[in-house]
Amino acid sequence: MPALLKSHLENYDGPWINASNLRWEPPESLTTSATLARREATIFEDRQPLIWIQLVQQTSYDALARQIKMSPDNLRWINGGWTDEKPLARGNWISVPRDWRSAVEYAISLDLLTVRETPPPGLAFYTTVPQRGERIHTVVEGEQLTTISAQGGYPLSTIRTLNPGLPDQDLRPGMKLKVPIAARTSYRLAARPNVAGLSWPDRQSAGQQKALQFDTRWSWPTRSGLITSGYGWRWGRMHSGIDISDHVGTPVLAAADGHVRRASWHHNGYGYLVELTHPDGSLTRYAHNSRILVKPGQTVYRGQVISEIGCTGSCTGPHLHFEIHPPGRGAANPLALLPPR
Repeated sequence: MPALLKSHLENYDGPWINASNLRWEPPESLTTSATLARREATIFEDRQPLIWIQLVQQTSYDALARQIKMSPDNLRWINGGWTDEKPLARGNWISVPRDWRSAVEYAISLDLLTVRETPPPGLAFYTTVPQRGERIHTVVEGEQLTTISAQGGYPLSTIRTLNPGLPDQDLRPGMKLKVPIAARTSYRLAARPNVAGLSWPDRQSAGQQKALQFDTRWSWPTRSGLITSGYGWRWGRMHSGIDISDHVGTPVLAAADGHVRRASWHHNGYGYLVELTHPDGSLTRYAHNSRILVKPGQTVYRGQVISEIGCTGSCTGPHLHFEIHPPGRGAANPLALLPPR
């Protein structure tokens, strides 16, 4: 042993590290499935406070979510990154619920020296996790509060309440704001401006179709939006699904586990169309997309982002047209099969 090193060791009276106790992952007590499930089940309802941490290296939402033991979907929702497929660059700021602070300490992509309990100046004006009735809006070039309010139908007073300290002017591109999502129920409808012929769901038919037995556990194909047209006869022809109106670029989610049968342009009105087949033999359709994020043959999971809302094909405004086809039969009323919201 070199004499200098031996001298240092002999004079060292600090704590010693037991190599057998070193670990690459958080202790099991911090990462048990039950503990994480309890945390994630309440982060939206509890309005958990956020902490902010800077990235020390380039990464992705999926990779970072694995490091901090969080659902990638929830991490994206909290940071407004649903439509961002680019890598997260070194130096970017990420927000996570304060309860994740212990897990953050084991994330190799995060700089622990930058942890702060208030948003970095000019980045955001909110300090808690968005509720399920809220979403993150990223400011683009030229936007002001008045245009964000008018285009989204958000009351100015509500935007200010959700973002304490928000200035009226000088919003910079890239700033993140909380904005409200309109409340919705399974049968709520809202007409698009200047569009006539709104179709209402057939409630009697919906009640009859609830008797259908599916192996697939369905979930809603979007986290926000309003039903602007229901299942049934419309303008003298059958409307085989429901229309969910929202902004262009809003994420579209797989309603159940399955495989991508089709992900391409449809020449007869559906525009950019995704079709999924499911283990019970049923099929779901997602039409009028602005962008498709999956490929034929790909396996997808319930809640996975597969496309983005658009207005392609025969379309009068940005929306998702969603259909459910049970095995061996035509389309069924999705409102009879989806869970209440």
